[in-house]
Amino acid sequence: MFKAGVYYLPMKIYKTAVISTFSILLIAAIWLGLPPEESYIPAYALASKVVVIDPGHGGCDPGASRGAYVEKDITLAISQHLARQLSEAGAMVVMLRTEDRDLVGDGFSGTVAARKREDLKLRAQRANEVKADLYISIHTNADPSPRWYGAQVFYDASSKPSKLTAVMIQEEITKQLGNTKRKAAPGDYYILRNTQMPAVIVEVGFISNPQEASLLADNDYQVKMAQAIFAGIAQAQVRTYDTEIELYPNW
Repeated sequence: MFKAGVYYLPMKIYKTAVISTFSILLIAAIWLGLPPEESYIPAYALASKVVVIDPGHGGCDPGASRGAYVEKDITLAISQHLARQLSEAGAMVVMLRTEDRDLVGDGFSGTVAARKREDLKLRAQRANEVKADLYISIHTNADPSPRWYGAQVFYDASSKPSKLTAVMIQEEITKQLGNTKRKAAPGDYYILRNTQMPAVIVEVGFISNPQEASLLADNDYQVKMAQAIFAGIAQAQVRTYDTEIELYPNW
């Protein structure tokens, strides 16, 4: 179901499905001799979690672009795939935008820069108001040189839960998509500083790179990217912040 930007699933249905799925996967892992932790995504850990998804840019703020490829369209598409996957796992998902618009009303009369500041303020404010457990901001990267590529996740260095989540998402993107050698890194961004819950920014790739821009605009690739982000979020819910995470990326 979808209502007012919130995706949700009746918990009775969810719990039954999770128990059945987990049991089947666990049996399969034992039968194949695989370590249980490597054989499934712990989606059960997302039950009842409130996750805010922020599709970057929107409306008069298109973000970066390359030809017909525009950041605000790509971020919204990937966010919608991610929202569906999270809601099917039992999480309550709050989408900060579900169409081509920012969060500032039509009556705003300030400069473009002031509008952008107000938009960012509202995004953080709404996440804080719903007391979210996690904030995921989706963006594309860009550089004057078209040679750079690869997804990368950023986090607030002062937040251990944020670093844990960023590392898990980065590692899942690397494992599942296999086209980035980048590592999760600390970043000094307004959203990361002003949200009251663990928060990460996922730069899903470089729109300035011709090959990667084409991939980012492809629906199948968008689904795969969303799946990798989803898997990383789920893994972070069951992983503890230990010495390996502390030393990352030198683990």
